Amino acid sequence: MESPGPFSEHATTEALFDALPDVVFFIKDAAGRYARVNQTLADRCAGGDKTKLIGKRPAEVFPAALASSYARQDEAVLKTGKPVEHQLELHIYPGHKAGWCLTTKHALRAVNGRIIGVAGISRDLNAPSDKASGFAELAAALKHMQQHFAESLRIEDIAKKAGLSVYQFEQRVQRLFQMSPLQLLHKLRLDEATCLLRETDHSLADIAIETGWCDQSAFTRHFSRYAGMAPGKYRGLNRDI
Repeated sequence: MESPGPFSEHATTEALFDALPDVVFFIKDAAGRYARVNQTLADRCAGGDKTKLIGKRPAEVFPAALASSYARQDEAVLKTGKPVEHQLELHIYPGHKAGWCLTTKHALRAVNGRIIGVAGISRDLNAPSDKASGFAELAAALKHMQQHFAESLRIEDIAKKAGLSVYQFEQRVQRLFQMSPLQLLHKLRLDEATCLLRETDHSLADIAIETGWCDQSAFTRHFSRYAGMAPGKYRGLNRDI
């Protein structure tokens, strides 16, 4: 069904994103309601029916903690026009499985420059194949990150393990993983943290140390930034579903 209003011109863009199963695409109006969505978002949140999402806000689609984070992000873009670029975020996928994505959002403007909506994509983060071009030369450094993420690691030292300058290392990690080395390190730590929150009763202080944060405060701050909710809320969310 064609969406009415100023976003009907984006039908072709929506159709193109329908072909990308690992990318969520959406356009929201100035009130934060979905005006266009691709098939991936519909499959994950509406049983494959796009029409069930049109006109709804994030709070009507996602768990409350995640929805409030997405809505705050939308409101900031709508208010300031400042884009969100490659933000590492937690998403809940079908079957209540947690996963990470990179989100980008830009304001949509009318001819007169007035902000009338926000367009965005969220791209699933999948580890590259070990046969991917450029992976082999990074293998030792990446293995070191995977094995020692709970320790105090410096990107400069990790780059040396690959025999690369920091700039070269950053460029190659960005090309393979679509994120910076620091984002990748945070993702490794947060992956382990979400697992511990789901599967153990370890205290937040213990999980903070086990996953490489200096203390519970730093862990909570970073987890909340990327996951859109505090660690305790994430643990409660998984126990409620």
